[in-house]
Amino acid sequence: MFRLQSFVVLFLWFPLALITASPVQERADHFLALANAGYQALYRVNSEAQWAAVTDVTPEHDAAAEATGKAYAAFNGNPAIINEARELLTREKELSELTVRQLKQLLLNAAEGPMTNPDLVAKRVTAETKQASIMNGFEFKLNGQKITANQIDDKLEKSPDLSERKAVWEASKEIGPALKQNLITLRDLRNGVAKEMEYPDYFSLEVAAYGMTTDEMLKMLEDWMTTLRPLYLQLHTWAKYKLAEKFHQPVPKKIPAHWISNRWAQEWPGLVEAANIDKYFEGRKPEWTVKTAEQFYTGLGFPPLPGSFWQKSDLYPVPPNEKRKKNTHASCWHIDLEHDIRSLQSIEPNARWFFTAHHELGHGHYFMAYTRPEVPYVLRLGAAPGFHE
Repeated sequence: MFRLQSFVVLFLWFPLALITASPVQERADHFLALANAGYQALYRVNSEAQWAAVTDVTPEHDAAAEATGKAYAAFNGNPAIINEARELLTREKELSELTVRQLKQLLLNAAEGPMTNPDLVAKRVTAETKQASIMNGFEFKLNGQKITANQIDDKLEKSPDLSERKAVWEASKEIGPALKQNLITLRDLRNGVAKEMEYPDYFSLEVAAYGMTTDEMLKMLEDWMTTLRPLYLQLHTWAKYKLAEKFHQPVPKKIPAHWISNRWAQEWPGLVEAANIDKYFEGRKPEWTVKTAEQFYTGLGFPPLPGSFWQKSDLYPVPPNEKRKKNTHASCWHIDLEHDIRSLQSIEPNARWFFTAHHELGHGHYFMAYTRPEVPYVLRLGAAPGFHE
């Protein structure tokens, strides 16, 4: 009987022994619990300040964004976090996959503002804030008169007058000279913080977020270009002829940028006859556009966005009689890495914003999918920086 009891005790204990965390795993668990809690708290504070800075551009909001940006960097780039993460990763084989992913993400976060060189980090945050402020509050002008980003897009989409199109396109690019000088400063500061964490340059740091080296990324892109080049050349040639026909011009060797109806040439719309859905937006309010986008996702079985999304988002253009300035580029924000999800847009009732609203709300539903207990705060992001797009 004694031998049987001993066997039962041994049998029951043996599986527990297998699943008991090793000392290094326990050490990592304690460290990551603290790191995740601090990260989420400062992420929220910084996001709130950045949100205020993009939705209401003022010196006060810029100053707050800079202050929280420095606090956020001070936490992420703390040498204690860097050293502990590196030390734990020397025993990677003794750690769970989830633990390893968190440790590597902490080091990527740290590389954006390593406090091994606090003066460099402070200068970078200041320069980033300045650059964002210029962009957030920039006023486009056409022939000396203010023109909104929506008006620019409308004219490039509809105007048949090449002279007007060129003037509008050039107006859309006037932000470039305003950003150029500080961008050069930022280039050096970004490269500097990357080198602090032993990356040769900032591009290498950005590529590391994909789990790749610079050589691997460039080879992948070169392979894509080689594969796509024959098709692209055919499409480019066809597009040149269609656009020349549309504007009654000789076929150019290169397509003039203002011939394309998208100011970034992200898309080349209007080259073929297609369904005109703009008529379905006539008489509609902007609210209908974004609510329809939400219905698309709930129709697929996704849960609705939190009620706070509709209360806290900034979805529509600033009224003409208001002096408030806001960033005009659509985006979606996971403010607290929990349920505070917001979107910044300037929705008008047309097909262009209909598509954009669907895109931005898609980000929101990704954020909701990440908001679950088994996903640590530092990993509540896309599988790679380009994943959501």
